[in-house]
Amino acid sequence: MKKYLILSIVLFAGACAAPQEPLQTTQDPAEKKSVDKAVRSFFKAPKAPKPALTSQQVLGKDEAWLRGKLGAPNFTRNDLQASIWMYKNKDCILNLFLYSEITPNAPLSVMHFDARDIHGHNMDRDACLATF
Repeated sequence: MKKYLILSIVLFAGACAAPQEPLQTTQDPAEKKSVDKAVRSFFKAPKAPKPALTSQQVLGKDEAWLRGKLGAPNFTRNDLQASIWMYKNKDCILNLFLYSEITPNAPLSVMHFDARDIHGHNMDRDACLATF
């Protein structure tokens, strides 16, 4: 019991000791900016997903619009007044048929397109477009 009394007195005396001064740290301003930037980027809201394309948006569009929205096709076939563009991803295959309506030199535009799953079966065009 005497040991516990002595131990209690020692601990009590240690607790009453003068508090230590807080440690002084210096941080390079460039390092602080780097840390702040990393924290902000970690907590930044994710980008909103781009809206899915629909059949109505694609029909009638020209080559420049398609390249802007879908990028370069995986395959193209060009005939006299027609062109076939194929886009393929892990979910589906999109075949776009571009024709010139008026004259041979007129710009081509999408007059028809179809969509197939990776096994070659027909699928909903809008569902396929949503994957690009």
